[in-house]
Amino acid sequence: MEKDLFGPIKAYFEKLGYICDGEVKDIDLYMEKDGTSIAVELKLSLDFKALQQAALRQKVADSVYIGIFCPKDMRSHSFTDKLYLLKRLGIGLITVTKRTKTVSVANEPVVCELSTFQARNKRQKAAVEKEFHKRKTKLNTGGVSGTKLITGYREDALVVLDALCSLGGESDTRTIHAASGIEKTAAILRANYYRWFEKKGSGRYCISDAGYAALEEFEPVLKALMRPGK
Repeated sequence: MEKDLFGPIKAYFEKLGYICDGEVKDIDLYMEKDGTSIAVELKLSLDFKALQQAALRQKVADSVYIGIFCPKDMRSHSFTDKLYLLKRLGIGLITVTKRTKTVSVANEPVVCELSTFQARNKRQKAAVEKEFHKRKTKLNTGGVSGTKLITGYREDALVVLDALCSLGGESDTRTIHAASGIEKTAAILRANYYRWFEKKGSGRYCISDAGYAALEEFEPVLKALMRPGK
């Protein structure tokens, strides 16, 4: 119950010199010290409703925390993504252990600017931009799952596959490279990520059954790739 969070969190802030009270104009826990106010919303889970309510409390309090029981998944990607939202919104998070009622501040109620996160994630940002510019066809539909994405790598592999098909279905790496124009032809053939190729000896490859199936499945993609200017 949310009320089980009230006592430990109230005691924590009282030790810091705050005067606290519960249910002040629907705020679960409200406190003041030296003219500064804090609102705490007590929740059983850190969900959208909790974030929404805490954001609304920012209208009437100098700082806002969400108080929850310490979750088991604090190191999971899902939870760290929620912490990111809290940091961007400037909402604090305070946790209470169920057994010992130990109170810990997991996030201070300070707004962290977007530029700060972008500076920390330059590599990921560059990877997104690189993948976007590498894709030639732009044929993917957003909001779907379980479908085969047309990535830049898949596009290159399809061009290599099509080049090998034009060479009669079997050839050597150097000839396939010349026919495809793809810089990483040798690496694509060697990795054989999609199982479209079969090795027929030193530096020689042929098209597998999966490869012939891919030529039919991705025919619209190949047509788009072969358009002038692609």
